Amino acid sequence: MSETKSFEEKCRRLGAKVKYYRTIGGMNQTVLANKLGISYQYLSRIECGKQSPSFPLLVALAEELRVDLGELVSDGDIRRF
Repeated sequence: MSETKSFEEKCRRLGAKVKYYRTIGGMNQTVLANKLGISYQYLSRIECGKQSPSFPLLVALAEELRVDLGELVSDGDIRRF
């Protein structure tokens, strides 16, 4: 797998996890985006795997979603609680 494709896959996986944890947390994109100080459009691009968030935003996402940062960025499947 090429580096670019691998990075794109990691972005898609991260986005799917963000969406999953946001949904089980009962938040819509607008609510989470407002808490993070970003637009819901930007959050949508992250969730679709089209945008890669900065490290500070990743940390803030993990905190708002109440999930370990390592879990959020890991290659593993989503842990279901």
